[in-house]
Amino acid sequence: MMYIQNLQKIRQITFHFWPNKLINLTLSLVIAALLFSANAYAEKPVAGDPQTDVFDGLWDSAVLYGSKSGERFPFIKARGRYHGQVFKFDGDGDAATDSESRRIRLGLDVAFTDKLELSFDFNMGRQSGDDFIENFDFISLSYAIDDNTELSVGKLRRNALTREDSTSSNNILTIERSLLASRFFMDNVGGAYIEHEKDAWTFGGGILKGSTEEDLRLPSLDGATMFQANIANQITDITEIRLDYLHNPGDPNNNDVEPYRHVISLNSSTRSGRWGLITDVIYAAGLPEARGDLFGIVIMPHYMLTQRLQLVGRYTWSGSNEANGIRLLNRYDRRAVPEGFEFGDRHQEIYAGLNYYFYGHKLKVMSGVSYTDFDSVEGNTSVVTASAALRFYF
Repeated sequence: MMYIQNLQKIRQITFHFWPNKLINLTLSLVIAALLFSANAYAEKPVAGDPQTDVFDGLWDSAVLYGSKSGERFPFIKARGRYHGQVFKFDGDGDAATDSESRRIRLGLDVAFTDKLELSFDFNMGRQSGDDFIENFDFISLSYAIDDNTELSVGKLRRNALTREDSTSSNNILTIERSLLASRFFMDNVGGAYIEHEKDAWTFGGGILKGSTEEDLRLPSLDGATMFQANIANQITDITEIRLDYLHNPGDPNNNDVEPYRHVISLNSSTRSGRWGLITDVIYAAGLPEARGDLFGIVIMPHYMLTQRLQLVGRYTWSGSNEANGIRLLNRYDRRAVPEGFEFGDRHQEIYAGLNYYFYGHKLKVMSGVSYTDFDSVEGNTSVVTASAALRFYF
């Protein structure tokens, strides 16, 4: 109760500076999290915590039929997420403050047996005037061939291609993925993917189509066939290393894939107690539309300061063999630089953020500041961006 009262007081104060309701609520949660964070450390719901017990009851209400143990089929559970954020950017060309509902999704998980499951998410309208349901984010049918092998078909959730991009937006540690990972963004596309685990190894491979039809964004047969492969090894108790590869023949109908013929990512994830480290070394051979090859590194350390409060840092360096081979992302940086400065050949970004976990990744607030330095075709330019976000999923 005291926490709620303090949150209300903070909202009253911040409302004078940020009258927008979404901005006010998100900033209030961020400030309250920092002021009232607990001791110890963990990045998931805390067993035995009264607050966690309350959330357990709320999240369990998403189960519509059946039981978690799988004793009664079909097991039907609602799924969804909301990601809202506020941001302010300041660059050599422009400065602005804005807010948005970044993602709103609703769907179902339906387990017909302990081996066969159907899952789907709809992208919901995020602004006034949008359709209530816009399209399918994904829809896939998965079958467990055995205890270590699973086959998925449909419009698949993105499989491993760089460490950041293969991490769900529910679980990423930064408000936005790095420019380097985002440049190889592959939307959820149609196809079949099989994954097999053996001892400390995980092997994956997929045959994919890179295009979707316009209305509900369901898979289309128009694009050329792509191939994806992944191999991962748990080299120690705390470290996994993984190699990701995607081959894109370059068909212009592959409208949901960035224009790179070969994308290779050698990445790792290390976790030990309070601290962790994510690394990625990436190379992509560009198709003509990409204006050149792209390569770089991502280094992301993170540390649990308390039971619920996490410090995250990230350094990204990107380069291209062509003067205009890198294009800034349009959400912040491209809007902040002068006209004509959006293409270049060298990019650096430093990010520092704090995440507060009310209920693990299922309910959290995030805040972060990034500094971008970019060598564009018109000269050097820079952008500073500050963001805060509220994210939950069930």
